[in-house]
Amino acid sequence: MKRYSRGQFMRQSAVAVGGVAGIAALNPAAAFARESGDPRPIPGGFDSTFTPVPSDPFIHVLPPSLGFEMSSITDLSGVVGAAEIQGTARGSDGTKYGFDTDMRFMTGTYVGLDGRVRKGSFGFI
Repeated sequence: MKRYSRGQFMRQSAVAVGGVAGIAALNPAAAFARESGDPRPIPGGFDSTFTPVPSDPFIHVLPPSLGFEMSSITDLSGVVGAAEIQGTARGSDGTKYGFDTDMRFMTGTYVGLDGRVRKGSFGFI
């Protein structure tokens, strides 16, 4: 197994994040407007206090843990990749900070809001 330094990991993560962000730039209209071909979100998620709820959430995503839905898209037949990274960092002033990141991608076929079967890839950080 190849080992990476923290710097290498951060640089490669930044490249991956930039690649995902660049995909959205290919179709800027999709980033700013909902279309009938958009995927149907999962019914549950987090409420405004970030407590998991089964319906009518503030945000349609659940924790990246066993027993929870990893996709944020209903009717998806494809691949879901997820990572949760937690740790601490030290600022230039010596202050210690904690962080918790949740990154996912989904790709495959799904049923859009218009009822048609479509193909697509989605991601978030």
